[in-house]
Amino acid sequence: MRRCCWCCVSLQKGVLAIGVLSMISACVLTVVYGAVAVTLEEHVAACRVGLARDLLGILPTCHDLSDTSTLLAARIFVYIQVSVWMLFLTFSVLLIVGAVKERGGLLVPWLVLSVVVMAAVVWSGVRAALQHRTLDLLASVLAIVVCTYCCLVVRSYSRLIKKEALVPVLVPSTYTHTRMYCESPYASPGETQELPPAYSPHQLLTNKKSPLPTGLGVKI
Repeated sequence: MRRCCWCCVSLQKGVLAIGVLSMISACVLTVVYGAVAVTLEEHVAACRVGLARDLLGILPTCHDLSDTSTLLAARIFVYIQVSVWMLFLTFSVLLIVGAVKERGGLLVPWLVLSVVVMAAVVWSGVRAALQHRTLDLLASVLAIVVCTYCCLVVRSYSRLIKKEALVPVLVPSTYTHTRMYCESPYASPGETQELPPAYSPHQLLTNKKSPLPTGLGVKI
């Protein structure tokens, strides 16, 4: 994937948009589940005196909360939701920073947590299908499709950052070859000859002996 939103937006802008939407969604869900956690404790306290205070109708009934295991499961579920969405809010901020600064390592936490959230949504969809709740099943399918596409965009941008980081940089060579010259024994006086590279000049050896002087200034 090289572009986001059907080739209309670059991957970087797409990741930025995903980070902003994720941050807004995480803020909303953190507030909602935080309110549910507070309301649950008030509802439990009210059930103990015989007065239910479930105004929204989303909490377990007082009869169900009389069971210790059900009450413990409800508290664990709500507190896990608050913790997960707070983490998702933090990782969404990291996702935005990673997209701006082009750092692929900051995108990994968001991807990992998104996969965990998708697994939870799949489980919710399976339960909705078994209980014949059509609206919950459709919501789960839509959430899975959106999360999968967002993960593909973020993953593609992460791979693009790594690919650009591995592009070789050509550095101009500063090596200059020093030319060496020597006087050729077969050339005319004063004429020089260029030596090949890695040539080390040495004294030319010859087996030809110089003529001996005769003492009369005439060479034999």
